[in-house]
Amino acid sequence: MNFLNLGMLAGALAFIVPLAIHLLFRSRYRSLDWGAMFLLKDVVAQNRRRMQWHQWILLALRCAIPILLALAMARPLLSSARALPGSEPLTLVLLLDDSRSMQAAGRHDRAFQAASGLIENLSRRDEVILATTSRLEEVFERSSPRDALAKLSECTFNGPPSDYTTTLRVGLDACQEASHPNRRIVLCGDFQTNCLPSSNRWLDYIDEIRGQLDRMTPSPRVDLLNVSGADDALDNLLVESIETASPAVLKDRSVQFIASVRNDSDRAISRISGRWLLNGQSVQTDSIDLAPRSTARVAFTHVPDQSGNHSLAFAVEHTDAIAADNRRRLAWNALEQIQVWLVDGAPSNEPLESETDFLRLALSPFAFATVDQHERADLVSSRVLSPSNWKRELRKHRDTASRPDVIVFANLQKSTMDRSDDRDLLQSFFASDGQVVFFDGEQVSAESWNQMDWLPAKLDRLITSSDVQQVLDDTVEVTADEQLDLGFSILPPRGRQSVWGSLQDAGDAIWEEVRVGRYRRLQLDPTTAETTSILLRTADQAPLVVGRGPVIQFAIGCDAEWSTFPLRAIYLPMMQQLFLSLVGDQESLNVTAGDPMLLPRMPSAWKVTLPDGTQADVATPSDLPTADDPEPNRSFSQFASTDAPGIYQFQSAESDGEQATPDTSLIRVAEIPAEESNLRGLESDQIETFAERIDARLFATPDALVEATASDRFGQEVWRPLMALVLLVLIAELLWQQFAGRPKSSIRTWTRPIVSTQGRS
Repeated sequence: MNFLNLGMLAGALAFIVPLAIHLLFRSRYRSLDWGAMFLLKDVVAQNRRRMQWHQWILLALRCAIPILLALAMARPLLSSARALPGSEPLTLVLLLDDSRSMQAAGRHDRAFQAASGLIENLSRRDEVILATTSRLEEVFERSSPRDALAKLSECTFNGPPSDYTTTLRVGLDACQEASHPNRRIVLCGDFQTNCLPSSNRWLDYIDEIRGQLDRMTPSPRVDLLNVSGADDALDNLLVESIETASPAVLKDRSVQFIASVRNDSDRAISRISGRWLLNGQSVQTDSIDLAPRSTARVAFTHVPDQSGNHSLAFAVEHTDAIAADNRRRLAWNALEQIQVWLVDGAPSNEPLESETDFLRLALSPFAFATVDQHERADLVSSRVLSPSNWKRELRKHRDTASRPDVIVFANLQKSTMDRSDDRDLLQSFFASDGQVVFFDGEQVSAESWNQMDWLPAKLDRLITSSDVQQVLDDTVEVTADEQLDLGFSILPPRGRQSVWGSLQDAGDAIWEEVRVGRYRRLQLDPTTAETTSILLRTADQAPLVVGRGPVIQFAIGCDAEWSTFPLRAIYLPMMQQLFLSLVGDQESLNVTAGDPMLLPRMPSAWKVTLPDGTQADVATPSDLPTADDPEPNRSFSQFASTDAPGIYQFQSAESDGEQATPDTSLIRVAEIPAEESNLRGLESDQIETFAERIDARLFATPDALVEATASDRFGQEVWRPLMALVLLVLIAELLWQQFAGRPKSSIRTWTRPIVSTQGRS
């Protein structure tokens, strides 16, 4: 048996007090014989023996009380005899879910209670590896229990959704870095529905984790704490999203912003006040009524009078489970005019004979009008460049307001970007939120363009209508006119892709009249399949338009040689919508909290004002190659400290704060996805399966977890039975003193004396 509070055993010496009292009181009495004493000698002898036993038992009970109480307060442990409990140093890998949903119903308090209880039970020789789900990519840091408690107090519980399978993998990696072979993994979280991958893929991930655990010697112990097990249905109101009704925001043009507010409760909410804040200033207040489990949309119309980055926020005043999601922010950019450069691979002096004539007409239809007032009516300003001078012009204008927003490569034979400085030039353009659109054509060299890793797909051979017809009826050749008649039809997007979502109301007829005579077969890379989207297909599912990141790739040309697109009414709204969506896309300005923000590389460093008002410098990327980055990208800076949701204001160190320009002042927003406010937990059988697959224990309260882990390491505490025994001894002492010490002669039954009749007479 061992004791957690060994010093409390000294309290057992208090048994000396009743022993001393007994001895002192016994010495106060003197024996005195008197005349008739011999008549009671036998009775006195008999009572003396009984009273001695009574006093010794009473003394033993009184001495046992302080001894048992001291033992209980010393917290004795029952453990195996193979080693001293807790003698082996321990590495505690503490995985803490710090997502925003942990703010609801005091979940973060329970997680903190459990974590601090685990750490406080550690000794100085033990170590702690603390990892939060919002910062799993950080380097593992082994710390002492005291330092771990300090780090634990800094957790804000306002992070993005967590993935428990990824978290456990990180925990296993942390075990590999542990200093001690005795390791324990503890995961504290609320087990929301979004904490596991969709469908049943998480079962395969869990089996892989179990395999890793089995291969580790000795295998770490895994414990799970569900801090939401006792929560009832929680009411919550949140601002779900802020969106722009227009794909791009232009200066001096009206734009509408729409905020969605969701009521995740079973009761109606009326007259909720909602405020719009533009660049931190309140500009409009609305009153909102919400039915149970419903969503309301609130609109705000604005005409930007300045170009550059702006911030917009919508906040509601309501007390609910999570206060942080009652506000949502959006960073957006107002453009003077969309600048598009058309790099024409087949120029011509004849009308509509150049490769980009139809595209330029679709993008800037008013540029060809004769009335001066129409010159500024175009949303897009297009400029045609030759393949030989577009790089020179880009170098000249890349740091000016005249730099392009989109560069179009149309039927360009070679990539002409073989040199490293050319690649750096294009990377700098991408880092400045530039977009590229690639159109195929007769002159395109597939071998040359396939060397460009930024293209979403590799170029394969050309597919014509004759290929299909040959399969159908074994016809060897068909004429060009027959190709158009036999051309491939288009599968209408029907809102599947947001880039052409506004064309859905026009119906499928506008797509049915388009025919594609030939197209380039595109080979998608399986390694980038998740980030590559197919925007348009033929009726037989062949991809015609694909996109990845800032690049859109067409399998057809932008003229009328390969398809009837430029000759149909769909072409103008289709291209207008595409280019407006490309430039107006605000994804680069709005990131998920924890994801890095990309900033254009400036001659001087950026300074950032964080959401809490503090300022910091943005580290400038090194131009020297390293082992991790043999080819450093010199075109952009990266700011990774985005764990706190809110507005980040960047300013060039050389700019004047009062006279900042769009080039020297940037705004970015980090936000938590709205699904993190979904306070529905996993089903109990899912959580149990999750625990059983990795042979983990599942706890519902912090006290149960702390007590179980302490028992595993040190042994089973038995102070509770000892306290119960103390209470029983107190009661026994009281009863023994009251009843067991009475002499038998004093316990008599009173009877009425017998009176004779003679005496009465």
